[in-house]
Amino acid sequence: MPQTRLVAKLKATTAVTAIVSTRIYPVLRPAGTALPAVVYQVLSNNPVNTAGGSTTTREMRLTVDCIAGTYAGAWALANVVRDALSGWVDDSGDVWHLDSETDSPGDLGPGQEEQVTYGVNQDYLVWFDET
Repeated sequence: MPQTRLVAKLKATTAVTAIVSTRIYPVLRPAGTALPAVVYQVLSNNPVNTAGGSTTTREMRLTVDCIAGTYAGAWALANVVRDALSGWVDDSGDVWHLDSETDSPGDLGPGQEEQVTYGVNQDYLVWFDET
């Protein structure tokens, strides 16, 4: 599965682990965990069909959120994640393409009056064979 390869790639990239250690989580960052961190999520996982019918090829869109306590920290993490993933050809021969990169609002503090985290959201597209 692409998600497994994504996590393995990030954990094997020294520039990423120098910032987040092992704080790479699916879907949600557990409450109270340290920052910075990476959170990934599958946004879509669609079949790639042809006029001839179904194939075993799928297109997956994954979002990778780079979360830190400062805006600059979020972008510093995003830069090393982008360097690791954009254009990467994984062990299955699948190519990872950065599709978009935006600021994300992060989390507000108690009472919703204070920003306590900042994020950069990266969306990647990868086509893979599900066999």
